[in-house]
Amino acid sequence: MRILRLVAGCVVVVAGAGRAQLAVQQPTQKLLLLPLAVKTAADSGVSIATIDAARARLEQLAKYKVLVIPKTKLCDALKASDFACDVLLDDAQALLLARFLNVNAYSTGTLERSSGLSAHLRVRDIGSSGYASLFTVSSGNPATPAALGEAIAQKLNAIVRAGEQARDCNDLRQKSQFQRALEAARKALASEPNLPAAHLCVATVYEAQRMPLDSQLAAYQRAAALDSLNATAWENIARLYQQKGDTLKAIGAFIHELQGEPQNTQLRLGIAELLRQQKQYQQAVRLLDDGLVHSASDPKLADLKQRICLEGELWRCVVDGFVKTLTSDSAKQSDSTFLKAAIGAAQQISDTTNLLLFARAATRHFPRSPGFWEALGTTFDLKGQRDSSVWAYKQAFAADPNRLKTALLIAKAIVDGTVYDTAHAPPKSDTVALRAYRNAFADKLDTARAYVTKALASPDTSLRTSAALILLNGGSKIAQQAQGYDRAYPWLNQTLQLVAPASPADTVGPRQQIRVTASFWYGIASVASLSGPYTEMVKSKSCDQAKAINDRIARTKEALVLGARVHPPTANTMLQNVGKFEAIMPQVKKQFKCKNF
Repeated sequence: MRILRLVAGCVVVVAGAGRAQLAVQQPTQKLLLLPLAVKTAADSGVSIATIDAARARLEQLAKYKVLVIPKTKLCDALKASDFACDVLLDDAQALLLARFLNVNAYSTGTLERSSGLSAHLRVRDIGSSGYASLFTVSSGNPATPAALGEAIAQKLNAIVRAGEQARDCNDLRQKSQFQRALEAARKALASEPNLPAAHLCVATVYEAQRMPLDSQLAAYQRAAALDSLNATAWENIARLYQQKGDTLKAIGAFIHELQGEPQNTQLRLGIAELLRQQKQYQQAVRLLDDGLVHSASDPKLADLKQRICLEGELWRCVVDGFVKTLTSDSAKQSDSTFLKAAIGAAQQISDTTNLLLFARAATRHFPRSPGFWEALGTTFDLKGQRDSSVWAYKQAFAADPNRLKTALLIAKAIVDGTVYDTAHAPPKSDTVALRAYRNAFADKLDTARAYVTKALASPDTSLRTSAALILLNGGSKIAQQAQGYDRAYPWLNQTLQLVAPASPADTVGPRQQIRVTASFWYGIASVASLSGPYTEMVKSKSCDQAKAINDRIARTKEALVLGARVHPPTANTMLQNVGKFEAIMPQVKKQFKCKNF
């Protein structure tokens, strides 16, 4: 019995020792190797064979250091999601698969052919494995998948072994055994000089030891130099730059971090907000546009982009955002605040296509809003559709007859849109037809004067100045294009009355500019149309009419003197003509026995 107990005891001890040995040898880290991306479909088989060879060889080399996910388990996971066994996954899909398989790290990369075969691999650490790295290996000669797979496996084996030391460094740091932690990091770098995890651990030790920020920064930068897509390194570099007060360098580091994690929407939003605060609006929009490529329906990205575009006055961007919102959300067509903002943005860049889209939606849903009808009229005006512009402005004026600015918009649209068509005008020899043609042209323009008169009821100086300019343009058109001087005279006479000098010092500014030009055309129109009223005055022998003609001659002479700077030769000729009338007036006064002038 004692022998049996001894044997049983020995069995228990041996069994326990065996279990302890198995527990030590069982790897705690899991690594997933995924197929390499290729430039041509013909290399797909080479890529698959290369990774299969690397996977099999690494299982042998690092049997007790890492559990390499076997291809059978990988295929089962892919098939469960309706993927083919050897499918090439994008970054987001690869990360999801790695998390599904509960691995600590996974690899992605590309396969290239040049003089031989080469592979660019990135190992992403998602479970504190210490394996994060970025490296390139080639097959050498012979250029076969097996040879390239061997090179990949050897490199990964070195990374796996060094990663163990990097994890030891982190464990010792957490126990505040800083010197031993740094020694573990040095061992990791001795095994694999290009291991970012070792430098990251050194940086955290420096932080725990409260060493200067520059020392910590240098360690993180060494890690980033070895793995330009290492999110942890760039995240900490950015934070350190923020502590140093260098916001632009911090933003640059965050952008590097985002390059390694393009699906990280929160990070993207944070960077865009920092760029907004620095007034780097264009860069912020580009960053958000890249994000919308990955997540086109993300409202947070779209909303922040619109806000940044508005704040930065990037009107093209703003308008595009409004168009997208309007077409995707029908409720916005009846949102007056939204439509006002959209119309305002489109007006900033004279985007007539989208102005028409917004304004039509606005007038359709708010037919009693003069502002929306004015916006539609302005759009037609910009597109050169004058008749449509007048129609829209009249709808606005009908909605609010006290809106005197709208009356001027109608008048201006009529004047700007009325053109004397010389190609269809009757020949000069047909004076009757020509006069009728000129009168039709003047009649159309005269409809604008009624709206100008409505606007003149306002005491607003700016409105009255605008009215004078419209009258000048209309009158000069009749005089210059149609030679309808008698019809132009009332327009230009009213213009000069509106801009008459308020004082002797009123000789500069917009009113003076209108005054000078109007004086020139008034003088021409007055001289050219004076013979008719003069003849009637002679026939009537009326002193009242004689005084009116005498006053007109004086005003005409004064106007030509002021307006001569517009075109001196023409003004001088007109002055000579008006001088002839002026010379006769004393005889008229004597013959009529007038005492009123």
